[in-house]
Amino acid sequence: MRALVWEQNVTLKEIPVPPIPKGWVLGKVLYAMFGPIDRSIMLGLHPVEPNRVAGSLGVIRVIEPGIEVSDIRPGEVYAVVPYCQGGIVGIDYDGLLADYAAVPHECLIKVSRDDLRPELPLWIEFSFLDDLSQIVDGKKTLIVGCGFSGYVTARYLKDKCDVTVACIERALYDDIASLGIEVMMFDNVSSKYDVIVVEPLSIYSTLQVLKVLNECGTLVFPPTQPKVLLSYSGFPRVFHILRPQLGNIAIGKKALEGIPDKLRKNAYAILKHLDEVPVLVRYYGRVVYVAEKGTEKQK
Repeated sequence: MRALVWEQNVTLKEIPVPPIPKGWVLGKVLYAMFGPIDRSIMLGLHPVEPNRVAGSLGVIRVIEPGIEVSDIRPGEVYAVVPYCQGGIVGIDYDGLLADYAAVPHECLIKVSRDDLRPELPLWIEFSFLDDLSQIVDGKKTLIVGCGFSGYVTARYLKDKCDVTVACIERALYDDIASLGIEVMMFDNVSSKYDVIVVEPLSIYSTLQVLKVLNECGTLVFPPTQPKVLLSYSGFPRVFHILRPQLGNIAIGKKALEGIPDKLRKNAYAILKHLDEVPVLVRYYGRVVYVAEKGTEKQK
């Protein structure tokens, strides 16, 4: 089968169809996304084994459930989310930018066939906003990051809490301000916050935001961002770290409704040819691969 694997960069190669370990399923890839976790690998923030298949999020149609998988049937469609009990898809396990993928069953979320469209991986990415809205409810909240994720998150939360956005780079500064949300450069942040949502892939920015987090406050990492190892001493002495759960795809879909076309066009690309992904990841934060017809597994 074809797969995009990590060498020095992502490279298209022919590799065997993966085996199915106990508790896993084999699926035909319908959609796969090169997203924030993959970008962290590309930037050198996360090492991976050579020839690890890229693509930490996507959608599969089940071909064969493995041993001890009794509640999943061939032909059913599932979203694959990055964080599993034993590791991260695309880092610890092979990802989804391939013709077929084997994944642990606990990484799967049932998907309606009515939702099968190219934007589905993006709906999955932002399906954590329902969980996040409960975390920030009624709290003074700072979102760090003015990219597409920061924009979508701020737009969704603006009527649910007292939210401010701090930019590391200007990026979508003006677009966020146009939503009626207070926005500033991070160096100008002087208040302290109950909840801080960290969007950028920067350990430096994570350590900096702790300086404006209230004692016993909450630091939130979106569930499509890679793990961050913190070594920290100072104030606050006590704080919580949370990673909201993916799962409410209807919320992800709602969060992306009405996003201006110019922001969409700059934020992600959708394509049907796997060999085009390595080129477009240089220019887009997200690249969604829509599997071509005619790649069904031969029986």
